[in-house]
Amino acid sequence: MIRSMTGFARSSFESQDISMTVEIRTLNSKNLELNLRLPYSYRSWEDELRTAIKPQLLRGKVDVNFNVNHQAKAAVAELNKDVISYYIQQLREIADVTPAELLPIVTRLPDTIQSAEVFPDDNQKKEMFALVQQAIKQLIDHQTAEGQAMAKDLNAQIESIEKGLEYVNGKKDLRIQKVQSKLQDNLKSLAVEVDQNRFEQELIFYLEKFDINEEMVRLRQHLIYFCEVMNNEIETKGKKLGFIAQEIGREINTIGSKANDASLQKEIVQMKDALERIKEQLLNIL
Repeated sequence: MIRSMTGFARSSFESQDISMTVEIRTLNSKNLELNLRLPYSYRSWEDELRTAIKPQLLRGKVDVNFNVNHQAKAAVAELNKDVISYYIQQLREIADVTPAELLPIVTRLPDTIQSAEVFPDDNQKKEMFALVQQAIKQLIDHQTAEGQAMAKDLNAQIESIEKGLEYVNGKKDLRIQKVQSKLQDNLKSLAVEVDQNRFEQELIFYLEKFDINEEMVRLRQHLIYFCEVMNNEIETKGKKLGFIAQEIGREINTIGSKANDASLQKEIVQMKDALERIKEQLLNIL
């Protein structure tokens, strides 16, 4: 089963004292790039969270955001009296007003109100780790669904290359006959005597340069292997499919360089176009 590397998931929890939200966004990347954004008082859990996340997401650029909001009873706001007194003193130096008149203005200035620091407990840790697992499950479900659509497109492109290969296979012998006839006609036009045995030896040697049977056999095997890897149970297969796609491209290019036929070249171009679409999809496969 194919999984996409892109996805989004969100899970949340709310009680009388606290509300917690976990969001996971993923993009394609060659390796796992895991970025965690935690509130300051929760950063002691970062290593454990990384250990829990890594074995499940495996690859890609992963951003995990944690948002925690304490309810009024859990996080009482406190007035920073020293800061407020300082602001009032400064303002009274430039305006003849009473402290009571300045107070509504001062309380809107920076650092005049601060929330009491609330440290997380074991219950909050349990809830947060449970939220992470919920979000990961949602994310994997999303990636799997997207992967199924990608698999359909990959199969369609592989079938396109296979059709091109069958077309080339049906035309390759006719192409050799055309080359052989053209050489013989050119030789006759010279009106010179030649050693027929030597001519046939040179002709065989020359035509061997245009032989594409080996490349076609290897290409067919690469296409079969690509489908086998795509349908097996390996969790991370994007890199392996990428290597096979490189081999497919190498054989298509070699066949194209040996084709020496306009109709075959057109088919080779179609095969290359299908391969490029495959490579684009592979960039986003886990």
